[in-house]
Amino acid sequence: MGFRKWCELRGAETKAAGELTDELGKARGFGPVHVGEDHLFVKKGLKIYYIAYKDAERIFRRVRTVNAQMCCDNGEIDFEYLVVLADGKELIEVQLPGTKAARMLMEHLEGLVPKERLCAP
Repeated sequence: MGFRKWCELRGAETKAAGELTDELGKARGFGPVHVGEDHLFVKKGLKIYYIAYKDAERIFRRVRTVNAQMCCDNGEIDFEYLVVLADGKELIEVQLPGTKAARMLMEHLEGLVPKERLCAP
């Protein structure tokens, strides 16, 4: 992972890759989102975005329903996203692999993030 660029979501000073590589290696993955002991990681392209749980004001799940025209009928498809807010603004919205992964991710975060921060504003 030495070729990846590390980016702090709040634009604060980026930590050395070595400090975060071990935590990311032990983190549990839910698609592009990885839950570490002290940080939340998001892999996008050649970048790894991260934020310490203590620095996030809100972490929540967003569901968007999209109308879909299928061969035999019209229907709706739900897309699941993880959203992180800090400093009064939305820092990142990342699409999750599905409803099951989104539920498992939020359950896993409950043990790491204070409950008042795991809800939409």
